[in-house]
Amino acid sequence: MIHRPLAARTAVFRRPGAIASTPAEETSHLTRLRSLIRSEQKTRWKAFGFSQEWSFDLRPVEAEGENATKYLAAFFSKSGAPQKKVFVKQYHHPEIGRRTVENEFQGLLIAHRAFKDAGAFRAPQPYSRLLDEKIIFMEHCPSFNLKKRLFDSLRFSRFVFSKEEKEAISRKIMEAAALLASFQNIPAASHPTDKNETAEGALFRYQRQFIGHLEHCRQVGFPEALLRRIESYVLKNLRTASRASFYLNPSLSEVVLQHSDFAPWNLLVGEKHLYLTDFQNFTVGLSCYDLAFFYTALGLLGRYRTLNRFFLSRLQSLFLETFMERRGRPLSLFKTFQIMHMLYFVGAGLHTYKGLFYESLYAVPFRSFMTDWFNRNLE
Repeated sequence: MIHRPLAARTAVFRRPGAIASTPAEETSHLTRLRSLIRSEQKTRWKAFGFSQEWSFDLRPVEAEGENATKYLAAFFSKSGAPQKKVFVKQYHHPEIGRRTVENEFQGLLIAHRAFKDAGAFRAPQPYSRLLDEKIIFMEHCPSFNLKKRLFDSLRFSRFVFSKEEKEAISRKIMEAAALLASFQNIPAASHPTDKNETAEGALFRYQRQFIGHLEHCRQVGFPEALLRRIESYVLKNLRTASRASFYLNPSLSEVVLQHSDFAPWNLLVGEKHLYLTDFQNFTVGLSCYDLAFFYTALGLLGRYRTLNRFFLSRLQSLFLETFMERRGRPLSLFKTFQIMHMLYFVGAGLHTYKGLFYESLYAVPFRSFMTDWFNRNLE
């Protein structure tokens, strides 16, 4: 399984990227894409209620992530009445191939089927995929990104933050925790390829990923002495969580479905539902992996001097409390995964992040924020 390339995220939250191309190349690509969509419409999409008589408009859309470009195909009847909309995701990163595209499609399919009768949660319905073209076609879900909602509301919360807004943000964080708990209630055996993974196997995979993150952080110049402390802490804890530990506490060895990128940028807030998206690294693993990922990603907002950090800490606690109420699992390795994930963000941030000349007025410089975070959490 490919772990998402480190450059795919920025220091705080990911931002959109695009392929550099000439107007002629873009026109040729859109023509090719229109032809592929028309072919899918006439064949595979009949089962989803698409008519061959519908016309459609195709346009690029700005969306999260730098490994793929996204488009929206809006369909219309002969009379011009709006019909269905299809979200098109095409990968362009050279390390992402057929296996990753198929894995994401299967993740969408499994989550969509599991959530389709749920009251609050959904995953976009996948319509089809073209593995050679590295394209996934899925349901368009009218929504806004939870990352944007949090960022816009919390960034200046130290000065302007109403009671109603606090309550609204708190509800969204609780819903995110409940969504993760519901996702982990889907049987791990539903994963088409990783269903036989064991807790020990997952731990070895985490070690390999972590060592890769360490090397990347060395390459981008993060302090070596601090990296050695991080390495000692994480590897010691991962290796200690051995078969003997699982034997003493069997609940620690439960393998669950793992999204691997469960974070605000992959949760979409719709009018009635909270949607889970982006199953590129869908696999199985330990329960705390995704839990710690969201918690750590939320903490990245602590960079902002204008943010109410007490309330941010409260949101993190609320996320954990809600999850524990739903799943009731011990938080074994939770802090270890926090350290791992934050190191991941360091590599991504130092690789892609370009500081702004005025940022020190409202945000702690990225390198300083990360260094201080590790020093506090490794004490």
